[in-house]
Amino acid sequence: MTRRALLGFLALPLLLAACGPKGSYKDVPPEELYRALASGAVVVDVRTPGEFAQGHVPGAINLPVEEVARWADQIPKDKPVYLYCHSGNRSRRAAEYLARKGYANLYNVVGGVLAIERAGYPLVR
Repeated sequence: MTRRALLGFLALPLLLAACGPKGSYKDVPPEELYRALASGAVVVDVRTPGEFAQGHVPGAINLPVEEVARWADQIPKDKPVYLYCHSGNRSRRAAEYLARKGYANLYNVVGGVLAIERAGYPLVR
């Protein structure tokens, strides 16, 4: 094997790692979200403003997933960030986007508001 081919072969894992996701997120139940509220976690409701007005987690900020590219850089990377929506699908998409941008302290609330209400946690109305 030539020196050039060997260098290319050794560099391949580095190139593949650079192309992969930079950050990560974890799926969590509503219980973990409500425990995190007391410790100052950032909570982001990615639903529409109309859905947010119908009931949201105390202290949540409303940043619709359709605008994630615009607001992504405003989210702190040094604090836990909990994302939720109606059922967990839009918040998962937002978490995936933020993870690609290098966020690693992300949590997606599985089941969203539906699971929050089912578990009996309060919403601000």
